[in-house]
Amino acid sequence: MRIILASASPRRVELLNQVGIRVEVIPAHIDETIYEHENARDAILRLAHAKNQVVFDQYPESCVISADTMVLLEGIPYNKPLDEADAFRMLKDLSGKTHQVMTACVIQSPSFKEEILSITHVSMIELSDEDIYRYIATSEPMDKAGAYAIQGQAGWMIEKIEGDFYTVVGLPLSQCVKILRKNHWLDLQKTT
Repeated sequence: MRIILASASPRRVELLNQVGIRVEVIPAHIDETIYEHENARDAILRLAHAKNQVVFDQYPESCVISADTMVLLEGIPYNKPLDEADAFRMLKDLSGKTHQVMTACVIQSPSFKEEILSITHVSMIELSDEDIYRYIATSEPMDKAGAYAIQGQAGWMIEKIEGDFYTVVGLPLSQCVKILRKNHWLDLQKTT
């Protein structure tokens, strides 16, 4: 039996590998449009479920893990930046404020299906335009929700977090491990 990660995120693979969970990566290709009048919670759960189902339908004997992460400031979603100007705008907006990072995760096997919704509050220090331009020049923000990587070069920008650090990275790790252990998927894989 195998565990499949329905995501191309190298950060999610790395997190699972850090705790001894080896996954096969099979990204789910879905329409990630957020519908008009759809709230963030519903949207992120819908996307995580859709990603999971697309891959699980192809590999119904496997355990599939999917996730989606969204950054919210005053209820407005900040996804991955479209370009450097968009990254600048996002970081300028987040600068000196507290925002939410929401990660939804769905884990499904032939015998169970469970979802996780984890929310962490992140406070960012006040950033100068020069700080933002220097960070953007590293290219790190370009494939990150909210245009920053808390576990990377943007770590110094974070004043405090309230909640699960790994939710901000993109996978509520301890909750995922609990579900896998409870349903005996870690025992089956003999991770050590």
